[in-house]
Amino acid sequence: MSTGSQPQTKRNTTEPNLGTYAKRFRKNWQAASADSDLTLYGFRRFKTSQLLNLRFLEDEIAELDHTIYQAGLTLGLDHAPSNKLGLKYCKKDPNVPDISLTITKELVLKLRGLLKEYDEALLAFNNIMAMERCSLLDDEKAACLRTDLTLPEMYETRLLRLDLPHRSRADPVSHWIHRLLRDFQYWKLSRRCGASGVEAQLSIGRTGSFSHQNSAPIANVFGRLITTLLTGIFLVVPVVILSPKSPPNAQLAVVAVCILLFSFLVATMMKASNFEMMAVSAAYAAVIAVFVSNTT
Repeated sequence: MSTGSQPQTKRNTTEPNLGTYAKRFRKNWQAASADSDLTLYGFRRFKTSQLLNLRFLEDEIAELDHTIYQAGLTLGLDHAPSNKLGLKYCKKDPNVPDISLTITKELVLKLRGLLKEYDEALLAFNNIMAMERCSLLDDEKAACLRTDLTLPEMYETRLLRLDLPHRSRADPVSHWIHRLLRDFQYWKLSRRCGASGVEAQLSIGRTGSFSHQNSAPIANVFGRLITTLLTGIFLVVPVVILSPKSPPNAQLAVVAVCILLFSFLVATMMKASNFEMMAVSAAYAAVIAVFVSNTT
């Protein structure tokens, strides 16, 4: 009796080639052992994919939430006469199934898992968006490898800087300087790059040497210098203007203008809370008041 031959399993075509990981290793090893901090600690954030994942999770939870609300409305609202959650205004679906058919163990476990994924994704995305970032064009070597992007897309692509502190307390001055540095890098490369991704790649890597513009720390340093300079101006100018011979009304006007301008500067240029803004303005007013009292 002949035995049937065993069916041969087909190789999964989705699996990568044996040499694929070797090719990726060559590229990733250079990035993981580079001398530039931009290459070492710059990672893509996949902002659109992260948001899309959150939207998918939101839709799935919304379906379960609707089922739970409809099941709860069938029980009546006698237990909540004050209507704190506004349940009296909820729209009821016709022919709602019995809660024994809808509120099951499977639904509870599914809801618990989705909420856990959703909460973790929200916290992770919030943490990612608070991280310091730079433009792909800041690292010309990494930009040269992205042949699928045009030069404007490279400019818009952001990389996360894992080695830098979060930007939650970054002041708008540093952010403005950082943007100017990115615009300057884009203008410099646009003069010698074409519009397509291949032309941009060839133009960036044509010289054989790649520049690394560490714009985030540079912007922070210049932002601190500008802030220090402005603070010094607001302290020195009243000292120069106010003199023992100036009339009291003029002294009062100078003090009032300086305090208002300094408060406006702190409110607009620094990411300070209301309490911090009041404390800094009060301290500045106290310094000016002490100087005025000593000159009179």
